[in-house]
Amino acid sequence: MRTLVVAAILFLVGSPARALRLWGEPSDKKIRPIQRLSDSNKPAEVVAALTPEFLQSLRGTDLRQAYVLRGDNLVQLGRADEALGVYQLGVKLFPKNVDLLTRQAGLLHRTGLHEQAQPLFLKALEHEPKHFGAHLGLAEIFRRLGFLERSAFHYEGALETLDQNARVWRDYAETLLAQRDWLTADLALRRAQALEPDNPEGRILTGFARRAQGDLQGALNALDEALARGGGIGAKRAKALWLLEAGRTAQALAAADEVLRENPNDAAAVWTRSRVFLSQGQHEKASAALSRLASDPRHDFSSRAASALRDSLLEKTEAR
Repeated sequence: MRTLVVAAILFLVGSPARALRLWGEPSDKKIRPIQRLSDSNKPAEVVAALTPEFLQSLRGTDLRQAYVLRGDNLVQLGRADEALGVYQLGVKLFPKNVDLLTRQAGLLHRTGLHEQAQPLFLKALEHEPKHFGAHLGLAEIFRRLGFLERSAFHYEGALETLDQNARVWRDYAETLLAQRDWLTADLALRRAQALEPDNPEGRILTGFARRAQGDLQGALNALDEALARGGGIGAKRAKALWLLEAGRTAQALAAADEVLRENPNDAAAVWTRSRVFLSQGQHEKASAALSRLASDPRHDFSSRAASALRDSLLEKTEAR
């Protein structure tokens, strides 16, 4: 997990420590041995070498790079709080440095402090309008906050550089789907699929898009394509529910049973089975399935809905 967090932060800021803006700045090359340690993936040695005394001996680009290297390697060691302090100090000393701004913002964003990250990303774009990491960070933040048009705008800015990144195309498509921009979303998903033809995620999104447009068979076809490429239990769950919606009860029951073999307490699959039994007039079986869901405290809404439907069935059964 730590490796994934580090990769996410460094991907988001869009600039490895070596790729700092070096031109026109003084350098006495003291930072280069530390850079080599970082390139060799020796984070503990990097942090140990960047002592306060050593930092005080640096100037210009070397000092800025030292703050980036220290912060990045602290993140790699799982010491995110310390890294944040390093980036913050670096930004105070070099308030126009995009590398430090985006690193501080990226770490805040990835730890859930989105409102604090947003102005830092915006400030980075003032100095470098095409910085893909800043655009991507803002796209994710605005999508989380529900500002979908602004999110799409920043995804488009990021994709000017990240046009070979399928994940960003899928995230962009998801934002477009939330805006009901079906045509552009479809183009984005096609691009993602062309880049990663065996990835099931884009086809799952395609399924949801087709269902939202009323094409239930097309949605099911997209889910089948995703499942053929390793789509997980979420795709199987959606298939069971959509087959039920289409009135194909035997297939819905089979799909629900497949989900339950993986997760015997899956709320959606239990609900699907109960609805199938109910449609077949098998009230006792439906009631038994619903009782199983109603007694599970992990699914608050599902439990309450199941309890209400089960109680209604019991009343009808007793009335007979």
